[in-house]
Amino acid sequence: MQLPLGCNTSVTLVSAYAPTMTNPDEVKDKFYEELDSLIFSVPQSKKLVILGDFNACISTDHEAWHNIIGKPGVGKCNSNGLLLLRTCVSHDLNIANTMFRLHNRNKTTWMHPRSWHWHQIDYVITRVKDRQDVRLAKAMCGADCWTDHRLIISKFNFFIQPNRRPQGKKTVKGFNTAKLKCPKTAEEFQTTIHNKLSNFNLNHNNVEESWTSFGDVVHSAALDVLGPAIKHHRDWFDENDTEIHNLLQEKHRLLRAHQNDPACVAKKTAFSNMRNKVQSKLRSMQNSWLSAKADEMQGYADKHDTKNF
Repeated sequence: MQLPLGCNTSVTLVSAYAPTMTNPDEVKDKFYEELDSLIFSVPQSKKLVILGDFNACISTDHEAWHNIIGKPGVGKCNSNGLLLLRTCVSHDLNIANTMFRLHNRNKTTWMHPRSWHWHQIDYVITRVKDRQDVRLAKAMCGADCWTDHRLIISKFNFFIQPNRRPQGKKTVKGFNTAKLKCPKTAEEFQTTIHNKLSNFNLNHNNVEESWTSFGDVVHSAALDVLGPAIKHHRDWFDENDTEIHNLLQEKHRLLRAHQNDPACVAKKTAFSNMRNKVQSKLRSMQNSWLSAKADEMQGYADKHDTKNF
């Protein structure tokens, strides 16, 4: 699965399940050949995350496998682990959940059915150059399900570039649907849609294209007849803009006077009083507007009450 990160970058997530120790060598070799081909298909400039059950115990020899595994490893290396480590070396990969100093119960992921010993066989693998993206990788204890594996949780520090609207391209706005209350306008809108749809050709072979074309027809008809929506909402400070502006100007004047003469107690007191006055006035304006708005909404609800007693 590929997740776009913006700026022409992406992260590729790979889910893997490797053969167990009891499988023939041919099956194991085929798995790692397919994994090699998949890793090669992801460009080096793209981020890569491999998550899976590799049925492999890797070595704790940090010096021998430098940058591949960390010092806080668990257990001894087996043949499957050697195959995994060689793959990581050839592709410059890093086994992330061996890099964190955690308790063993947060490292091991699988319990042997006979010995009841816990082993680390499930891994989170990234590129060595992207190792700093992994903030945490650990096993979760106490999963509420019947399983001999522990769930691994990993946190990544990916920066996702937000989509930017192309310059010159306007966003689609709503329509002034209040005009439909007028019967003449509603009839005109119905006639316009009928005329535009009379020339509409339905493509039975491409449903998506037909749906997009139909939406364009309805959108153009609504824009021609109804026009864009008109903003009726006003904030509490819109009605008191002049008074607020004057108060802030006086506050700024007293602040500059205080900053020019910090030792003058009178100027400091005048600024403090004015600041308190401005804050009190703003709160009073906002509360009055909210109270009037609540009364307006209550009156609208009482007027349109449709309950039958």
